[in-house]
Amino acid sequence: MTIIEPNKSKYSYNSAVLLMSLSLACLAFSNIYIYNKNVTLKQSISEGTKNLQELQVVNAEFKNKLYKMTDLSNLNDVIKSNNLVKDKSPKYFETKSLAVN
Repeated sequence: MTIIEPNKSKYSYNSAVLLMSLSLACLAFSNIYIYNKNVTLKQSISEGTKNLQELQVVNAEFKNKLYKMTDLSNLNDVIKSNNLVKDKSPKYFETKSLAVN
Protein backbone atom coordinates (compact mmCIF):
# COMPACT_ATOMS: atom_id res chain seq x y z
CA MET A 1 0.00 0.00 0.00
CA THR A 2 1.30 3.45 -0.96
CA ILE A 3 0.78 6.50 1.20
CA ILE A 4 0.72 9.74 -0.75
CA GLU A 5 1.90 12.75 1.13
CA PRO A 6 1.72 16.30 -0.27
CA ASN A 7 4.89 18.35 -0.62
CA LYS A 8 5.76 19.43 2.82
CA SER A 9 7.67 22.66 3.15
CA LYS A 10 9.57 23.75 6.14
CA TYR A 11 7.75 27.09 6.02
CA SER A 12 4.10 27.04 5.20
CA TYR A 13 2.88 30.63 4.84
CA ASN A 14 -0.69 31.39 4.39
CA SER A 15 -1.23 34.26 1.92
CA ALA A 16 -3.74 35.93 4.24
CA VAL A 17 -1.26 35.94 7.12
CA LEU A 18 1.44 37.35 4.85
CA LEU A 19 -0.89 40.07 3.57
CA MET A 20 -1.98 40.99 7.10
CA SER A 21 1.61 41.23 8.34
CA LEU A 22 2.63 43.42 5.39
CA SER A 23 -0.34 45.73 5.93
CA LEU A 24 0.45 45.89 9.67
CA ALA A 25 4.05 46.86 8.89
CA CYS A 26 2.88 49.53 6.42
CA LEU A 27 0.46 50.92 9.00
CA ALA A 28 3.21 51.04 11.62
CA PHE A 29 5.57 52.96 9.31
CA SER A 30 2.82 55.35 8.24
CA ASN A 31 1.94 55.94 11.90
CA ILE A 32 5.55 56.86 12.66
CA TYR A 33 5.69 59.15 9.61
CA ILE A 34 2.46 60.94 10.57
CA TYR A 35 3.63 61.32 14.18
CA ASN A 36 6.92 62.90 13.04
CA LYS A 37 5.04 65.31 10.73
CA ASN A 38 2.71 66.22 13.60
CA VAL A 39 5.63 66.99 15.93
CA THR A 40 7.33 69.09 13.24
CA LEU A 41 4.11 71.01 12.63
CA LYS A 42 3.66 71.71 16.35
CA GLN A 43 7.23 73.02 16.60
CA SER A 44 6.80 75.30 13.61
CA ILE A 45 3.51 76.61 15.02
CA SER A 46 5.15 77.39 18.35
CA GLU A 47 8.00 79.21 16.58
CA GLY A 48 5.46 81.15 14.53
CA THR A 49 3.56 82.19 17.65
CA LYS A 50 6.78 83.36 19.28
CA ASN A 51 7.62 85.44 16.19
CA LEU A 52 4.09 86.84 16.16
CA GLN A 53 4.32 87.86 19.81
CA GLU A 54 7.68 89.56 19.20
CA LEU A 55 6.22 91.46 16.25
CA GLN A 56 3.22 92.51 18.33
CA VAL A 57 5.58 93.90 20.99
CA VAL A 58 7.56 95.84 18.36
CA ASN A 59 4.30 97.12 16.86
CA ALA A 60 3.12 98.29 20.29
CA GLU A 61 6.42 100.11 20.84
CA PHE A 62 6.09 101.88 17.46
CA LYS A 63 2.52 102.89 18.27
CA ASN A 64 3.64 104.20 21.65
CA LYS A 65 6.34 106.32 19.99
CA LEU A 66 3.85 107.61 17.42
CA TYR A 67 1.31 108.54 20.08
CA LYS A 68 3.99 110.31 22.09
CA MET A 69 5.04 112.32 19.03
CA THR A 70 1.47 113.34 18.19
CA ASP A 71 0.49 114.18 21.77
CA LEU A 72 -0.95 117.70 22.11
CA SER A 73 1.42 118.69 24.89
CA ASN A 74 4.40 117.74 22.70
CA LEU A 75 2.93 119.59 19.73
CA ASN A 76 2.47 122.71 21.84
CA ASP A 77 6.15 122.53 22.80
CA VAL A 78 7.11 122.25 19.12
CA ILE A 79 4.89 125.23 18.27
CA LYS A 80 6.48 127.33 20.98
CA SER A 81 10.03 126.35 20.08
CA ASN A 82 9.53 127.21 16.38
CA ASN A 83 7.61 130.46 17.08
CA LEU A 84 4.58 129.30 15.13
CA VAL A 85 1.26 131.12 15.32
CA LYS A 86 -2.14 129.46 15.40
CA ASP A 87 -4.30 130.63 12.49
CA LYS A 88 -7.69 131.89 13.66
CA SER A 89 -9.49 131.39 10.34
CA PRO A 90 -7.83 128.68 8.26
CA LYS A 91 -8.92 128.38 4.65
CA TYR A 92 -8.05 124.76 4.01
CA PHE A 93 -11.38 123.68 2.64
CA GLU A 94 -12.21 126.48 0.26
CA THR A 95 -12.72 125.61 -3.37
CA LYS A 96 -12.07 128.06 -6.17
CA SER A 97 -14.30 126.33 -8.70
CA LEU A 98 -17.22 127.99 -10.46
CA ALA A 99 -20.70 126.83 -9.56
CA VAL A 100 -22.53 125.19 -12.45
CA ASN A 101 -26.24 126.07 -12.61
